[in-house]
Amino acid sequence: MTQSIAASKPKSLLQLFFVFAAVIFFCCLIGIATRHLTFLASFWPANSVLLGLLIRFPQTRHPISLIGAIVGYLLADTLQDTPFLLNLCLTTANLCYVLTALFLYIKLTSLIRSMHQGYFYLFLFSFCCVGAVSSSLFAAFCLPYFNTKFALGSFWIDFGHWFTAEIQNALLILPAMLSAPVLGELKQQIKEFKALTVQESLPLFSVIFSIVIAYYDTGPGSVLYPIAALIWCALRYRHFSVTIITSVSCAFIIYHVSQNYLLLYPERYLNNTISIRLGLIMMTIGPLTVSSINMVRTKLIQELQHIIAHDELTSSLTRRQFLQSVQLLQQQAKNSAQTTAFFMLDIDHFKQVNDNYGHQIGDRALQSCVQTIQTMLRPHDLLGRLGGEEFAIFMTDIDANTAYQAAENIRKRISQTPIKLEQQNDFYIQVSLGIYICEAENLQSIEHHFKQADDALYQAKRQGRNQVVIST
Repeated sequence: MTQSIAASKPKSLLQLFFVFAAVIFFCCLIGIATRHLTFLASFWPANSVLLGLLIRFPQTRHPISLIGAIVGYLLADTLQDTPFLLNLCLTTANLCYVLTALFLYIKLTSLIRSMHQGYFYLFLFSFCCVGAVSSSLFAAFCLPYFNTKFALGSFWIDFGHWFTAEIQNALLILPAMLSAPVLGELKQQIKEFKALTVQESLPLFSVIFSIVIAYYDTGPGSVLYPIAALIWCALRYRHFSVTIITSVSCAFIIYHVSQNYLLLYPERYLNNTISIRLGLIMMTIGPLTVSSINMVRTKLIQELQHIIAHDELTSSLTRRQFLQSVQLLQQQAKNSAQTTAFFMLDIDHFKQVNDNYGHQIGDRALQSCVQTIQTMLRPHDLLGRLGGEEFAIFMTDIDANTAYQAAENIRKRISQTPIKLEQQNDFYIQVSLGIYICEAENLQSIEHHFKQADDALYQAKRQGRNQVVIST
């Protein structure tokens, strides 16, 4: 499933065919194993897995993918001695759901994501509902003509059973498939989850506890026991973790209720199944929607914090954020007995740049200066804009010679970096730097560091600018 599929290479298409055929075949076998009392499967993952693949990997939306999926559907039921025409009818009903939901997703998802990001799953499941309606109507009309065990009774029983099954499976599978992170991020999330403290694990423990309680309750009300704990998880954990916890919890509840309630009352099996599935759907939507909204809220807060902490023009730290960060790093350096360096940097004759080229070009010069500096800093070094053309740099675990050489490299690189002009020759800027070195045992206030570095900066300016001076 690579991008070369788009070029319709035979090898890629063949791989795509076999991947989809194998995946759907395997999912169908899982579903067939859950057929109780000779009725439709209580869990049929194939349709939602197919839909999830086509949504998550747009490059796989090729006719050959559907052909492979159809082969997987037909082959699985053929092994169960299902008549060909009935097999074809069941496969068509399955595809009605997948294709209808996929069509609505492709046509409307961009609008929905831009307008209502936190309610994405509600809209996605509404697409699945429309797809399930089309699939269920087809099945309810056609299956009785085959005199098959899959025709459960009345039209509405057939419709309700098929419809609730599709939505239930979508809720269990799609959220995890669509929110699954890439491998590197997944490993990081697993590490974070393993490192949870006892207090941070309480929402998960509460889910487990509620499931244990539900296990000893054979009544249909047990399906709702985990909902409060799941919402708690939705507020505390990453979105992907919430989807996994929710899916596993619901899967257990489905199995538990099927074994301990539904099969005990075979004469009420169909009605009870529809009712319980509707309850599970309601239980699942709540935590997923809360988690989705919480994810969007967290992202917005992070963006706001970034805007507050960073200068709008240069993306360097604001004066306030820089000084606060310096205070924290300085304390850490003291505890680790590390030497720190405080740099003050000023663009030489910056007023002339604005006067000669305009403020827009002056802004471009500031941006170029910051970009150059950032390429030369270590990951843990700090860069802040104190005001106008004045900047500050803070480094930890560094000696005087290394700090001086770093400042010299910055000065030289900036003086050699051209500021591009559209209709004029490029021009260059120069900077002056003052440095104050602080030993761990002589730690003083930030204001003192600021003054010492500032004094060194003005000494560099008095000595002719475009140079580095270390405070003594």
